[in-house]
Amino acid sequence: MEKKTDLRVQRTYKLLTNALVELLSEKNFEEIQVAEICERAMIRRATFYKHFGDKFELFTYFIKDIQNEFDKNNSVEYDPKHSKTYYLGMISQTFSFLEHNKAMVTGIINSSASHILIDLLSEQIEFDVRAKLKADEKRGAVMPGKANYLAPMFTGALVYMAQWWVLHDWQPTKEELVDEMANVLKNM
Repeated sequence: MEKKTDLRVQRTYKLLTNALVELLSEKNFEEIQVAEICERAMIRRATFYKHFGDKFELFTYFIKDIQNEFDKNNSVEYDPKHSKTYYLGMISQTFSFLEHNKAMVTGIINSSASHILIDLLSEQIEFDVRAKLKADEKRGAVMPGKANYLAPMFTGALVYMAQWWVLHDWQPTKEELVDEMANVLKNM
């Protein structure tokens, strides 16, 4: 049975993450102070430190929460006969998420905390892709053992492209990027 978090704790986490998101839309992560987060959230610093050791722990919680929401709301249909549709769907949804959260993502990518986001994002994508590739291996669509290097290769390409897109002022358009990546997948 899943353990439920106390509603007061849920509220505290929501207020703190909302405050962090607002601040990330205004400034880089390294410029944000715990006192600012607490003030914006109307939470005492003692309460903050009861739940998080520092702003990096809050940021990590926030990223994992985003990942959970992303996975829940953006499940990509997986057709074992056409596994490339899964990867193309993941690419499209990743770029849609980034585009929808431009200000926040730009603030994170341009900050000293970008490595945390990139590591967490990469870990989750690689986990999902590896699971799909293992399923493809079992049905004979992918040679055994290839998941071990194809998953990080796909993940690296997707994450690097996402970071590059943000750093190049969101040009070309999301649709153009997805089309180009679809062309690459067709040739695989």
